[in-house]
Amino acid sequence: MATSTTSSVPVGSTGAGGGNTLRITGLNTGLDIDAMVKKMLTADQTKVDQAKQQQQLITWKQDAYKEIITSLKDLQSAYFDVANSANYLLSSSSYSNMAVSSSDSTIVSAKALTNAEVGTYKIKVTELASSAEIKSSSAITLDGKLAKSSDTLKSLGIDEGNISLKFSYNDGSTTKEATVNFNVTSSSTFQDLADAIKNKTNGAVTAKINELTGEFSIQTAATGKLSKLGIAVETYETDAETQNRTTNLMSKLKISAVEMDSNEGEDAVVSIKEPGSSDYISTTQSSNSFTINGVSYNVADITSTGEEVSISVTRDTSKVHDLISNFIDKYNEIVGTLQDKLSEKKDYDYKPLTDSQKSSMSDTDISNWEKKAKQGILRNDDNLQNLLDSLANAFTTPVVDSSGNNVSTLYFGKRGDNAIGIDTSSKISEGAKISIVDDQKLTDAIANHPEELIKLFTTKSDSEDSTKKFQQSGIFERIDQILDDNVGVIGSTLNEAVLTKYANVQDDYSTTGGGGTGTLPDQLYQQQLLITNLTEIMNEHQTKYYNQFTQLEVAMEKLNAQQSTLAMYLS
Repeated sequence: MATSTTSSVPVGSTGAGGGNTLRITGLNTGLDIDAMVKKMLTADQTKVDQAKQQQQLITWKQDAYKEIITSLKDLQSAYFDVANSANYLLSSSSYSNMAVSSSDSTIVSAKALTNAEVGTYKIKVTELASSAEIKSSSAITLDGKLAKSSDTLKSLGIDEGNISLKFSYNDGSTTKEATVNFNVTSSSTFQDLADAIKNKTNGAVTAKINELTGEFSIQTAATGKLSKLGIAVETYETDAETQNRTTNLMSKLKISAVEMDSNEGEDAVVSIKEPGSSDYISTTQSSNSFTINGVSYNVADITSTGEEVSISVTRDTSKVHDLISNFIDKYNEIVGTLQDKLSEKKDYDYKPLTDSQKSSMSDTDISNWEKKAKQGILRNDDNLQNLLDSLANAFTTPVVDSSGNNVSTLYFGKRGDNAIGIDTSSKISEGAKISIVDDQKLTDAIANHPEELIKLFTTKSDSEDSTKKFQQSGIFERIDQILDDNVGVIGSTLNEAVLTKYANVQDDYSTTGGGGTGTLPDQLYQQQLLITNLTEIMNEHQTKYYNQFTQLEVAMEKLNAQQSTLAMYLS
């Protein structure tokens, strides 16, 4: 009988469960060692597979959460972002039922509040409001060309060093003073000087050079007769250079000492004839944008003698109606998805596939299987159920003041003279869904009770008690807060909001996986630790089994050698 050997060569990977060595076994015993070890590791492999299946379930749940968070963020951005003024549900102006048109919007444009009178307004503009201004007496030129904001002060003939200007100005209500110290360098420009003036006065005084006229001007941000501006060159007994340099600057800017004395702005002068009136009433306004009797005017030019601009104000409920209706549609779509996920039954016959199972299936079969396996992944999820309950309560809980009295004469519902015709669904299965059940009541509320509708939807509460704040907040204010609590404020991504944190934030970084707050990333981390541990145990068992079979091979090899020697002697 021929002699055989058993060896272990570290050149590859083979055997049940993998490994770092290439084993040549079974030459003496005739056994299929790899197959036997694989069977002996079945229990270990099952534990690893089950841990990986649980990890896959958590990953799927995380993906489902992220989809829901995205849809809630979309709702939030569409209707609760102040930057999206057209659909912003928390602004009183969004509920204005007024439509306004101007016969010449280049002269006067307008908007109407809910308390404005319907009809045609006539307006004549005699004078525009202006700011207090000090400017060059003539164009500033450099090498025969008009000066630009990017030109340097040195090219104007200003030496390097400090300049100091003292500003006295009135912002429309208060007189203030500010000293602008500016260090002129070889690269200092007209724009740098303008920026220094604006920054030191916190924007109350601005400066610029008009590149079309070459004039440098300094003006107040406020307009009207109350706005005043004066400039003085700071006097220094011990720093004559600064004083001379500053005086030279103003001279080069073609601004004389007389022009630097106190200047004041001008008021806007307009005459308005309201609907039903036969007379114009003259008024002065400190700004070119002002509101009178519910109409907000913005004047941009002066009318010719006798010329008038017509402003037509009409009621239009369609815009507000569409805003509310569109919100309800998007809201119900999200609520419907949540309710479907919470009630979706799980088929326990479909579990995540193991690597071994996938190896014998087509991509289509895998996709179809996993679609079934994902069903019910969010069934009875506590976070989502709490979210739905909060949304439902936001509509059905009365909006009250600190004394417990209703803040609005209108109320959410369909019955009664003051109901707005919006109610929760009558079907239990539709839970937090809402619908317009009486369109005429909603239209009537928009047309005839806009102020009360605003109170019902947008009332803000300053209570620090969460329960009282919820009760005292308008319906849409509540929805906005619920979204903030669950997905974070607009513009935030990783945050402490309920759904966002649960889906995205890992708190557990312990080596044993015993910490954290139970978020999905925590669960994935802990599951990975378990998989790593089970895999290590399986590898240890694999090594032990192979070592045992190796010992059997060695013993069998010795036995074969003895039998061969004995047979040789006997022959």
